[in-house]
Amino acid sequence: MPSLFSSLMGEGNQSGIQMGDQAIANQMLAGKKAVAQGYLTATLESATPEIRALFADNLSKAVMGHTALTELAVKREWYKPYEIPEEQLVHTYQQSESVVENRANI
Repeated sequence: MPSLFSSLMGEGNQSGIQMGDQAIANQMLAGKKAVAQGYLTATLESATPEIRALFADNLSKAVMGHTALTELAVKREWYKPYEIPEEQLVHTYQQSESVVENRANI
């Protein structure tokens, strides 16, 4: 009997594995964005130059991590930022249909 996690990740299905990787990358990008927003706020609100420098350094690291992950997503074609908007919309719609179908089969 397959586990819930295996079902969600599409075990044994190459496209399912790619979708799982893409979903993980999306969650990681959202997390990096939240971390960067937190460090930016902390940097701007810091009372002393030393604390401001500490937060600014961590902000730079968070931005670099987000950039590296975004580059990976573009390289793997999970994100296609140079496609025309209509194609991006079609691709997003197809992904959402796939997610709904996979959830219905669980």
